[in-house]
Amino acid sequence: MLVSFRAIEPKKGKADTPGGFLKPGEEPLEGLRREIREELGVEIQVSFEDFIQGVPHTYGDEGDWVLSLGFAARLESGDVVPADDVAEARWVTFSELDDLDFAWPHDRDLAKAALTKQSTKPLDE
Repeated sequence: MLVSFRAIEPKKGKADTPGGFLKPGEEPLEGLRREIREELGVEIQVSFEDFIQGVPHTYGDEGDWVLSLGFAARLESGDVVPADDVAEARWVTFSELDDLDFAWPHDRDLAKAALTKQSTKPLDE
């Protein structure tokens, strides 16, 4: 599982699942692909069948409500090169997730669910 660490507020320095915000009118999967490309310099494979969770939560100092959509994506191409809003990106195992200080609790749940989903897929997928 690829986990990023935030280089900016809110929650600077904490672990996070890579992603970001949609632009107005942007399709969710295209927005996810764009955000991963911008933040980490890689291309991913993802579909709506990879959807894991939708969690409403507050974001930022003003407490704005957002809906976080979580997917289990696969690296398609490229080498991970963090952008300026990502302090670090690290591949972690399931057993390492509980030791990370996640920015939002649902990100740990997403990471665990994504790893579990990937480990239960048939070999031909």
